[in-house]
Amino acid sequence: MKKNILSDFFVKKPEYFTLLIIAVYFIIISSINSDFFSVDTMIRILFNGIMLFFITIGISAVIITKNIDVSVGSLMGLSATIGGTVLNQTNNATLAILTALGVGVLGGLFNGIGVAYLGVTAIIMTLGTMAIFRGLLIMFTGGAWIQNVPEFFTNFSRLKFLGLNLSIWIFFAVLIGLWYFFSKTKIGRYFYAVGNNKEGAKLQGISVKPTIVFSFMISGLMAGFAAIFYISQIGAVPNQAGNGLETQAIAAAVIGGISLTGGRGNVFGAFLGAVLLETINYSLVYLKVPGYWNNAISGFLLLFIIVFSTLLQKYIKEERERAKDRKIREDYFKNIKKDSKKEEVLGGEAN
Repeated sequence: MKKNILSDFFVKKPEYFTLLIIAVYFIIISSINSDFFSVDTMIRILFNGIMLFFITIGISAVIITKNIDVSVGSLMGLSATIGGTVLNQTNNATLAILTALGVGVLGGLFNGIGVAYLGVTAIIMTLGTMAIFRGLLIMFTGGAWIQNVPEFFTNFSRLKFLGLNLSIWIFFAVLIGLWYFFSKTKIGRYFYAVGNNKEGAKLQGISVKPTIVFSFMISGLMAGFAAIFYISQIGAVPNQAGNGLETQAIAAAVIGGISLTGGRGNVFGAFLGAVLLETINYSLVYLKVPGYWNNAISGFLLLFIIVFSTLLQKYIKEERERAKDRKIREDYFKNIKKDSKKEEVLGGEAN
């Protein structure tokens, strides 16, 4: 019974395993430096990771449909560049925000149409648009940075409510909204149906192609949100804005239980995977590990966690299968015993 409970806990809810890893990692680092375990540390991790969090929950929508989006980092950079330019030229925050979100959605729409309607493989399509978006960014700026962002917009990222930065509250509102969409709405469940079995989804009357396009648009929208907070927190937009974010986001989603084979996982788990990555990065800085070691160490830890998690999930699934086999055998022998007892009773009555 306990084995079955443990199996259900980790297999059906992999996000709990990610949460466990975060807790263990916090304990390990805190044993090295007790100052690490504090509310202030947790708030800083959430604040610093906002861009990664948005990108991760966005890319999860695409992965759930059994696709991939490696252009999302470049799309975030392009959205930040155009949004930042509009902000500098107009001093209109609302227009700049809508522009950044619009660029993100349009980029996602372009990716979705290419994958769903033109039949281009997702990895090929988004590798191409990754280069296109990065090229457009550099063409748009002429190779220069977007600087001198208005102070009122950079101050926005420092506003607090109930002890948390306003950006964190906005992210949690978006996270809860996406969770509700995927888990509680009919259209949201279509994403899982398409990821599990595309042909089966078609037979059930699900519009597969629009669903795939919608998933890429969600990814683009989240890239737009990430761009807004990038401008606000950094106060400038360099040419390399968003570089490498897509690989971190994909890794975070997988750690959080989003299956690369589609149809499995949720955005809360993806968020926790991103929190784990941000915690690792922050802890290395906190422990004053030389900067040139950061990528190597965080990469090693990430690989170790993914391999360990994969092996554990595989072991638990095998245990569940073995438990099922044992139950079938036990029921079979119980039925044989019952049948033999019935025959003995009937034989006795006949005599």
